Amino acid sequence: MSRAKTINSRINYCQTQLASLKEVDLSVQAQAMGLSVNHQGQVPVTFLGRELLVTNDALWAVDGSRVSVDAQSVVAHYLQSRGRGRLSGQFVPINRLTGISVSPSSPSGNLVKPLEMIDGNYEKFTRAAVKIGGIIQGDSPSGAKSFLFGGLPYLPVKIDFFESDEEFPFEIKLLFDSTANIFASYECLELYTMCLVVDVLMAGGWISDPDDCERSFL
Repeated sequence: MSRAKTINSRINYCQTQLASLKEVDLSVQAQAMGLSVNHQGQVPVTFLGRELLVTNDALWAVDGSRVSVDAQSVVAHYLQSRGRGRLSGQFVPINRLTGISVSPSSPSGNLVKPLEMIDGNYEKFTRAAVKIGGIIQGDSPSGAKSFLFGGLPYLPVKIDFFESDEEFPFEIKLLFDSTANIFASYECLELYTMCLVVDVLMAGGWISDPDDCERSFL
């Protein structure tokens, strides 16, 4: 698939999500998805450290900055979710949620590859992760340093950062709660992962243009 076709697909997906959002009862859906509605009928959402406002007709950043089509898609999709239930607290890779095989040539296989730019710099990564809303969770049972991104209450994402040692190089894993496929489609989870990778690399100064990162996905 060409890069242009892939970008067009993402734009079309965003337009579809925003169009269907017009039919949603936000007062009901916001509460069901762990969010609220303010006195102006808007839904405040914190997505990767950015304060957004959502109505049936629009989605925008409080600070007036541009919101990527992928971020718009994820938030709009989340507010339309029919998923209900409790989080499991068990975090797994995206392929464990979907059953879709991940190969080097598939989009999912490339999602985390740009994080190799971090080159094991844990201190710099920590500053970047916190800047975009990551909450330091401390050491995980597997020995990783964990960060939780919980702005979408029923779609939390965790990053496990494994520092290098004498035997293994550093490694980063992106993990969703095992209930994520109840609350979001596979496409939404892929786009959420893309948003997270791009934002953490931008926040840490590893890239200055989101396209530098997105080329690795496409």
